[in-house]
Amino acid sequence: MGTTLLLVLVAASRIVITEVMADPKGITGSHYPEDRNEFVELYNVSDSAIDLLDWTIDDGDAVDRLRAWTDPSILNAGSLRLGTTLLDPRCYALVLDPEYTDTMPLGGHVQPYHFGANTLILTVGNTTIGDGLENNDAVTLASSSAYGYEDTSTYGTPSDTADSIPCDAGDGISWERIDVSGPDTLSNWMACRDTAGCTPGAANSSTTFLDLAVTGIAIADSTTMKPGEPLFAAISIADSGFRDANTWSLSVFLDGNGNAAPDAGEYDTSIVGPPLRRGEDTTLTVRLTCPSSQTDLWARLTCDGDCDSTNNGMRLTIRPGAADRLFDLDRSSFSPDGDGFEESLAVLYHLPEAKGTLKVMVFDLAGRLVDTLFSRKPPEASGVVYWNGLSSSGARAPTGIYAIYAEYRYSGGTRIEKLPAVLLRK
Repeated sequence: MGTTLLLVLVAASRIVITEVMADPKGITGSHYPEDRNEFVELYNVSDSAIDLLDWTIDDGDAVDRLRAWTDPSILNAGSLRLGTTLLDPRCYALVLDPEYTDTMPLGGHVQPYHFGANTLILTVGNTTIGDGLENNDAVTLASSSAYGYEDTSTYGTPSDTADSIPCDAGDGISWERIDVSGPDTLSNWMACRDTAGCTPGAANSSTTFLDLAVTGIAIADSTTMKPGEPLFAAISIADSGFRDANTWSLSVFLDGNGNAAPDAGEYDTSIVGPPLRRGEDTTLTVRLTCPSSQTDLWARLTCDGDCDSTNNGMRLTIRPGAADRLFDLDRSSFSPDGDGFEESLAVLYHLPEAKGTLKVMVFDLAGRLVDTLFSRKPPEASGVVYWNGLSSSGARAPTGIYAIYAEYRYSGGTRIEKLPAVLLRK
């Protein structure tokens, strides 16, 4: 009976670590931002208020006890809960470095956070949280012994040092728990996607981040790419965010004039997609007619509330009669400029056998070798290699037209083919 009661109490009063900022913006050192702007966010998932006085927080190097925050100089003090350690149900608490309100701050980033309304502000009885949070520090929260039972929550699975978390999320970016009731595992943590880099005292960005993406375009049977004959394009869509995508549509069109938009007279169809849950994907098949000349096939999706539009479109260059070639390019141009769209050029090869030697190289218009993408026996007769827009020395190749050169030496002889590709940079 006692064991059953213990389990019920733990489940009913669990406090969860929901966000950790171990790498605040700015430099480290006494009075500097990295030393004073660390925080750990807690959330009360129970239906009862819980007193966090003397609960412990441990970063693996030092153990601190939680205390009420009493410094009224904290910004927007009137909207926060100060001077108490009682955390109401379904509410957030923030454990701040005691020096967050340092009167002699250096290096800028002074009190940089905008806390959610009614956030309970806590601190520790030392000058740092633990021994100062590091990117690889796991954190353990444990209840006060006064409760008579143990209630714990962890960040970074302290019991498993080989699971790759915690690690550096980036300067000024926190780690957020995706599902507050979920386990402390790699799949349940994400680097904050909010533009502020963190969401202290408010719902994590995972609850609002919707990201639907076009992840692939493929012609179902490339051997039928003859002008005027039907083609079937398979468009792959994935819910890459952390919210379900309930309403979205897909526009598929042949871009005859190269302006990346559907115009009158160009094949254009719109499809209403099925609802997708977080992590799910689907493939939609579209019937179209093969154009008479090289044309880009575009797929663009529209989804209200999508937080990342850079992956909402994709194109595939259709080259009628390309089925007779050894290789093809997924598009006629690409733009490796760091915006997340068309960052590389895919070189797809289809060989008569996989026993020969394949070379795929990039040349500029002066005939100078820019990079060798592949030079060995291919593992299979069909495959793909990528050019990221860099030269063999690692330098960024400039905007211009390049020749993609493929040479295949096999028992049937040697075949050489070339295709132009345009590299664009902003």
